[in-house]
Order: sequence, then C-alpha cells, then structure tokens
Amino acid sequence: MGGCFTHSLLIMTFNSHPFLLFSFFLSVSLSSNAQQLDSVTLNAVVIQATRTAAESPVPHNNLTEKEIAQSYHAQDIPFLLSGIPSAVETSDAGAGVGYTGLRIRGSDPTRINITLNGVPLNDSESQGVFWVNLPDLAASASEIQVQRGVGSSTNGAGSFGATVNLDLSRISNQAFTTLTNTVGSFGLRKHSVQFGTGSLAGSNFSFTGRVSNIVSDGYIDRASADLKSLHLTGNYVDDRQSIQAHLLYGREVTYQAWYGLPAQLYDESVKNTFNPAGTERRDQPHPNEVDNYQQRHHLLHYKRTLRPNLLLQLNGHYTRGFGYFEQYKAQQSLQDYQMPDRLVGDSLLSTSDLIRRRWLDNHFYGATWALVGQAGSSTLTFGGAANQYLGNHFGEVIWAEQATQPLGHRYYQNDAKKNDFNVFIKSETRLNDHWSGMLDLQYRQVQYTFEGFDADLRFLPQTAELHFFNPKAGLRYRQGPHKSAWLFGGMAQREPNRDDFTQSSPNSRPKAEQLYNLETGYQTGGEQWTLSANFFGMYYLNQLALDGRINDVGAYIRTNVPKSYRAGLEVEGKIQPHSRWNLQANLALSQNRIVEWTAYQDDWSTGLQRAIVYRNTDLAFSPNIIGRAAASFQMIDRTEHQLQMSLIGKYVGAQFLDNTSNTSTQLPAFGFMDVRVNYDLQAWKGLPISLIASVNNVLDARFASNGWVYRFDSPGYDPRPDDPYTRRESGDTYHQAGYFPQAGRNYLLTLSIKF
Repeated sequence: MGGCFTHSLLIMTFNSHPFLLFSFFLSVSLSSNAQQLDSVTLNAVVIQATRTAAESPVPHNNLTEKEIAQSYHAQDIPFLLSGIPSAVETSDAGAGVGYTGLRIRGSDPTRINITLNGVPLNDSESQGVFWVNLPDLAASASEIQVQRGVGSSTNGAGSFGATVNLDLSRISNQAFTTLTNTVGSFGLRKHSVQFGTGSLAGSNFSFTGRVSNIVSDGYIDRASADLKSLHLTGNYVDDRQSIQAHLLYGREVTYQAWYGLPAQLYDESVKNTFNPAGTERRDQPHPNEVDNYQQRHHLLHYKRTLRPNLLLQLNGHYTRGFGYFEQYKAQQSLQDYQMPDRLVGDSLLSTSDLIRRRWLDNHFYGATWALVGQAGSSTLTFGGAANQYLGNHFGEVIWAEQATQPLGHRYYQNDAKKNDFNVFIKSETRLNDHWSGMLDLQYRQVQYTFEGFDADLRFLPQTAELHFFNPKAGLRYRQGPHKSAWLFGGMAQREPNRDDFTQSSPNSRPKAEQLYNLETGYQTGGEQWTLSANFFGMYYLNQLALDGRINDVGAYIRTNVPKSYRAGLEVEGKIQPHSRWNLQANLALSQNRIVEWTAYQDDWSTGLQRAIVYRNTDLAFSPNIIGRAAASFQMIDRTEHQLQMSLIGKYVGAQFLDNTSNTSTQLPAFGFMDVRVNYDLQAWKGLPISLIASVNNVLDARFASNGWVYRFDSPGYDPRPDDPYTRRESGDTYHQAGYFPQAGRNYLLTLSIKF
C-alpha cells in the first residue's frame, strides 16, 4: 500500500516536470554504490553568516534535527516552535494546518525575520511569512535557530521581535529512503517520501529529495487544505569547496478561514466552528472560496576555502510566486468594478452578485554573501545581500449575475518594485579565558517603486527610499563549563510595508520604526541541570499601529505611535533527576506598554471621528505571562528499541485585541496539555521504524488565540440584529470582533519507515 502511494504521489507531483522524475529514479538506482562523505566537511557546506554561535550574547534557542523529529507530525513551523520562550502560535483553521502564525514577545509575524540558509523568506511587501506556501518544510530542516530580540545582522526585513533561521543544508552520508505517513483528527493525512543517495559511485556528488502531500478538513467549517510540496537538493563537496542547489516547490489550495468567528457566536465554553467565508452566496456557501497559490524557491550556495583561515560563501536565490484568492461578493456596485450599470427592462441595475479573483504575480531574486576570516581567537565576517522584488497585483471578475462586460476583465492593476541592499561586518573575539565579545554593524538601504498618491493626491508612480544603520554589540563572561553571564545591546530599524505607502500620500506617509534592545542574563548549572534567566528591554520609537484615523486619501492606515516598550524576564531550566527522566520548563513575564497615544473612533451617525487619548495601555497581543513545561519518561531504553512518553503543558495569559486595554475585547488566558509517545524500533524485518502518537489539548480546553476588533459609535441605530460580528460595549459604543477558536482534543499518529 505504501509503495502504491509513493508511486502515485511521484507521478502527481512531477507530472509537469518529467525530467525531475527521471532524476529521482536515476539517483536512487545509483545510491547502491554510495560512499560515506566526510561529516565534518558536510556540516560546513553552507556558512550560516546570519546564525549566532553558542558563545554569543544574543539570547537564542536551537532545535536540533533529533528534537524536530521527536515532535513533528504535519503542523506548520509555528506549532513546532511552541516551546520557544515568549512564543504564541495560532491557526486560522484551528488545527495547525493551513494559515498559521507565530508571535514572539508579542511581535507579530511581520516583525519576525525568517531565513532559509540565510536567504530571506519574508514577503517583501507585507513583510509577513506564509508558512502554508511551503508545506512540510520542517521535514527538510536539520536545525532551526530562534534569536529573540533584534538578534545579529540578518538579510531581509528588519527583526523587531525575533529571527528564525532554518538550516536546510543537511547532506546524508548514507543512501536512504524514508516513507512517512500521518493521520489525525479533522481528516488530516500526510504522505511523504524522502531519499538520499550518499556519494554517487565514489564521486563528490550526492542528491537528496522529498515529496509531500498534506490534506486536512480543518477544525473550522470548510477550512480545508490541500498542500503539495517538493524539495530537491544537489550537492558537490570536495576538500576546498562545495556547491549546493535547492529547489523547493509548494502548492496550496486552502479554503478561507481568515474572517474569524463572529463575536456574537463566540463562547469559550461552547464548541462553535462556524465559518462565514463564502456565505454571501444565498443558497449555500460558495464552494471555491479558496486561496490558490504556488511558489518555487531556487537556492544556490557556493562555499570555497580561500586559505586555511579564510572562507567565502556566495548564495543566489530566485522565488517565483503566482496565485489568487477567490471570493463570492453579494450586491456589489458595478462601477467599483469598472462595469457600467445594466438596463433590465425598465430598471437600471447598479449592483450585482459577482465572483472575483485577486491575483498576485511576483518575482524575488538576489544574492547574499559572506567572507569569514579567523585570526587567533577572533572571527571577522563581512557579509551582505542585494535583492529585488517585483510584484504585480490585479483583480478579475470571473462571474457576475448582471454581467455588463466580457468576464475575466481586470478591474484593477498595481505593480510594485522593492530593492533591498545591506552590508554588515561582524567581529567575534575571545578576549581571554573568561571574556568574549562581539561587534556587529549593518547598513541597509530600501527603495520602493509603486503606484500611489503624490502630494496633490494624484495617483501616479511613486518612489520612496530609506537608509538604516543598525549597530549591535555584546559581551559574555564564562566561568567554568556551566556558568556564564551576558550583556547585549542593539538597534534595529524597519520600513513600513507596501500598504502603508500605496494608501497614503507623502504628507501622511508613516515614518520607519526604530527599536533599541537591551538583553542581559545569567546561566548556571551542573552535569544534570541548567538554569538561565534573561532580562530584556525593547524600547520603540514610531512603532506602527492602527489608530482608526482616516488619512488624506481616505484610507484607514497605520500611524506612528511615538513611544512604546516591552520589558520582561525569560527563565529557562532543564533537569535530569534520573537517567530515564527529563524535565524542562520556561517562563516569560513581561510588561508591554504604549506610553501615550490617540485613537480615533468612527461615529456612524455623523461620519466624523472622536479622538480618545490613552495612557500606559497594553500593546495588542502581548500577554504578560507565557509558561511551558514538559516532562519526559523513558519507559523502555534498550539498544533495539526505545519507548518514551512526554507530558507537555502551556499557559498563555490574557491579551488584548487592540492597544486600548479594553477588557470587552480581551482574549482570556488559556492553557492546554498535550501527551506524546515516541517509539523507535531499530530493526523491524531489517528496517528501522519510528512511531509518534500525540493527543493534543488532551483536557479539551476551549480557547481562541487570535482575533480582530473595530470599535465605533452608533447613536440611534443598533447594528447587532443585522451583524453577528457586532456587540455593544456601553451606551452608543459598539465593536465588531472576530475570534479564531483553536481545536479541542485531537490526535496525530505518524509512522516512518527508513530503508
């Protein structure tokens, strides 16, 4: 059965690329002559210039390949990183498959820098990361490093909360084939095949690959996902140089679930999976209210040893993205879609039900580099990147009840270009037996070219250019093998996103954000335990936030909050009281505040706005406490097989949906508990197998981890009977809110067989 599936999956994935299918079978057939490669050399195939070392004063966590394999089934990267201090994961569909998000220290996904082998993954325009575009990516990762705070210099959008670097440069020194199958709640199924050739016929060449298919019905109604992915890698390694090429392909068709559950229907004590997407259609939900997008990433890495103490790394990349999301919209103004009113009998119809598709057609390409030299106890890295993004946005009407033009015409089009250039120099020095230090200086230039409003409110091609200097420095003191202390300070600056530019004029355009970050901490421990505490302060100037104001071009747009901050303590501990027991926990306590800002609240009766001044309010989506604990017990620990059980609990404090500290739109604190069993059998009929069984949210807790809100005044009209998203706060003040409930008790079962 597994072999039949593997064959059909390969044909399905490669049907448009037959030469890739041929390459796969060629590499497998040659793998029987595989020779072992030098593992020391393999670990340095790609120099991770943006990665921080163990001695660095930058607070960070590393997830090893073994740790990933122990907990990973099919859910996206944010759920795999659930154990990182200060992290909160969320899923639109409620079950971790489809659109997912991650916040670290309250910083949203647009403020978390993500790289693949040092190559930027964040979308150049929104600055967010859409993990759904690269399904099963964790299966290709040999390590994931998370740096909290501004971190070390990186490529791509500025890091304002954390940096996540995925290392995909793993090369197996032995030939293998692994079949992985996952089943779970809500119709979840994952089928994957991975292979590696080892060294081909004693040469310096090797290949690895992975083909995956993930499907899920979603916890939320109709929040289905059909995800396909491919990862092929070719490697050449000799004693002086290495070349590695990657092709990553992802295709997702995901039924939309990004509206959230209407506020009137949300009750944390009651299961409610209603999804409003597609329900503007009268008779039944629109069956194709989906996001349909595909993305191809091409990465090329070249490393050369110029001298024994001098290494050069060159990386090229090209990403092609193309797709749309489709919506059924009721009673739309025909003029808004550049269609004239239609005369039907004696009536002139100006509205119509219609189906629209909003397209994104983009290209992202560039190069990154690093020159690494070592002299004595000092390492000096000179690196940088030059990237360009080309984005074409357009919309089409593919059906209209009252069609007045040939269908498929474009009712809007907006092209954009973004150039991103940076250079950095980083010095890491061991000063003596106890002290080490780092100095990291980066210059970054960003240039936008887009269609937007000029100072006279004419819609014309526009250009904006920004220059940033981001210095960072730190010290670390080490006393013996288990005790150390560190001090780190840095600055980061981040440009506004595309919408901030296209929906404003030069008179209302927001400024770039600035972050000043201070980290200091202490770690102690022994042979069987470690304990660390890290104090952090993150002080923002001009942090961007929605304040409800309508700017000079009639758009609700983010504006600069003058002063805000995050300050807190992160504690991590591990202990092994017995050879079979392993306990670990982390706790984050923080205050996340805006010193003073003004919000503008719409008055529906007058069309005007009311200004409200807030002082010392909480930043949105920033819980004051996040804690996680895990206990693992090795039930069987023998050479031929191991059985381990883990109990994992997490608690997330209350958080607000906006920056007003209004308790009527507060996400209550929540906690959940997971149980996981790992069974590894070294030889079953000569084949090693691995089994992971998980019951997530075993106590069936009801909670929402994300949401949105819009607050307004409406004297004389109560909109609640007409709109399930609306609730009354007091008097004539109402709000609209949506919530994203997460799945109750659910299970996952993964079986891997390695040949």
